[in-house]
Amino acid sequence: VTNWTYGDRRVRFRIPVGVAYGSDVNKVRDALLAVARENRHTLKEPAPGVFLDQFGDSSIDFKLMVWSSEMSARPSRYRSDLNFAIAEKFREAGIAFPFPQRDVHIRDGVIKLEKVTKNEMAERSEA
Repeated sequence: VTNWTYGDRRVRFRIPVGVAYGSDVNKVRDALLAVARENRHTLKEPAPGVFLDQFGDSSIDFKLMVWSSEMSARPSRYRSDLNFAIAEKFREAGIAFPFPQRDVHIRDGVIKLEKVTKNEMAERSEA
């Protein structure tokens, strides 16, 4: 067996990122590429890439692919730095992270809704 990568310190990192439905996917791609390019440990070649991976239950899922030769010994640190930068860049760009959600459809009948205050809710749970 020959390990062709033994002398090569370059390591590829895959950073999964989910965004809320309704997000501008081009804006997401541009923000992720900007984060990759702004990090001093990211290699210019091979160039960073962004892939729209799938449409999940509650999110549009992307993968940011980056290469680094300096962070192979500290992969958790590099991923963390990228994730902090992604959170900040998304906040600046108005890109929302998703949260799990479900839509309930009532086929027949009527459901009576009543407004309950926090105090009333607490009283009911104590009873």
